[in-house]
Formats: sequence, C-alpha cells, structure tokens
Amino acid sequence: MGIKTKEKIIITGKNLFNQNGFGATTLYQIAQELGISRGNLTYYFKDKEALLEGIAAEMSTKYTQKMAATQFPSWENTNNATKAFHELQKEYGFIFKDKQVMSYPFVKAQIEQIYKDDLKRQMAMISFSVQVGNMRKEIIPGTYHNLCRTLWMNAFFWLLSDIYQDMDKESGWDKVAWSLILPHFTEKGLVAFKEHFGEHYYVSLGKTYQQYAEKSISF
Repeated sequence: MGIKTKEKIIITGKNLFNQNGFGATTLYQIAQELGISRGNLTYYFKDKEALLEGIAAEMSTKYTQKMAATQFPSWENTNNATKAFHELQKEYGFIFKDKQVMSYPFVKAQIEQIYKDDLKRQMAMISFSVQVGNMRKEIIPGTYHNLCRTLWMNAFFWLLSDIYQDMDKESGWDKVAWSLILPHFTEKGLVAFKEHFGEHYYVSLGKTYQQYAEKSISF
C-alpha cells in the first residue's frame, strides 16, 4: 500500500510539474489531485525538493534501463540511445526546461552522469568505426571529443527546439547528428552507411548549400 502511494505521488507530481512548472506547483495541489491530505503526502516526501529528488532518482533508473540495450558501439545503437534519451526528456520535460530545477545538486548529478555516459558511448562508436575503417583517424587532436560534445548538446537541447520545429520540419535529431559525423567517414564508411540506411536517407539529411546559395528556398 505504501509503495503504491509513493509511486502515485511521484507520477502525479511529475505530471503536474510538466503541466504547470515546478515552481508554480504546490504539494497541496498534488495532494488534492491524488485525493489525499497534504500531511499524508509529506509522510512520504517532506517537501517539494524531496519529491523532486524522488522523481530524479526514478528518471536515473529508467535511463539506465533504456541504455542497457545500446551498449554495443553500432550506428543503430547510437540512434536508439538518443531516441531513448529524447523519450526520457519528454517524460521529465519540466526538469530539462527549467534551469533552476537542473541546478539542484541531486538533479545536476543525474544529468552530469547522463552526459558522461553519452560521451563514453559516442567515443566508443567512433573508436570502433575507426578500427574497422569506416571513419578516419583523428587528424587534429580533440576533434572527436568535441564532436561528441556537440552531439550531446544537440541531443540535450533538442527538446527545447520543439518550439521551433515548424520552421524546419525536415530536420530530425538523427539527420542533424549524421551530418556532423559523416564528413569524418572514409569512402568505405560512406558505402557501408548507404547500404545500411539507404541512398534516399543519405541524400535527405537536410537542405543543401546549393539551395541556400541559389536562395531558392527560405530559411
């Protein structure tokens, strides 16, 4: 009974935080939504920060579970890992849209761990691709590390960019990411990429520079 109540509080709190924002939502409102007293709620979470910590812990557990199936450094797993992260961002949107929430030590620690895991995963994919000859060896020191950092920032801020998606409906995270990675591919890698994802996908990553230069479309 206690565990179920605690889970209900986390679910309801998360939903109301997503709808109204963390700062604008009170424990009293959450208790009302659940049909329990505020005192009953504070038996499980003494204040709103404690509830936030519980939600952040749940998010961390779900992230670990989602990433468990994406450990092998393949192109497909790179896509799958980021898609899973985007699903997590949407479920816990109030965390990623609020700088104040992200500044809480326990939330910040979770996000920093996600960043470290993502960087490790991306570098493993690059390392594997270099070993099998699909990507070139690093020419300028730090290039691939900065590439992974850029991919992370692209993934992390993609949720916020949903506000402007109508401006460029053709761009998805995966296509933006591959347009950053593919210039480092060898000829062998490009052939393998086209065989894996298809020629149509390869030529549909985004608007071409030629289109921009000719001003035939608006940006």
